[in-house]
Amino acid sequence: MDSRVTSLEALIPTLATKQDLSDLECRMHKEIATLGWRLVSWTSGVLITSFAGVFYIARHVH
Repeated sequence: MDSRVTSLEALIPTLATKQDLSDLECRMHKEIATLGWRLVSWTSGVLITSFAGVFYIARHVH
């Protein structure tokens, strides 16, 4: 029984608290939002560039 108590006492300081999990969740939401906006920006840039290329070809290439 003493060995189980000792192993649990050694394990307890390494467990995450509610505050640790809350901080992690907040950081994850921020990262996901940042990646979402990066994806939207990149996709918009590719679409605009593609449209400009097609427009140029349609107007100036005979």
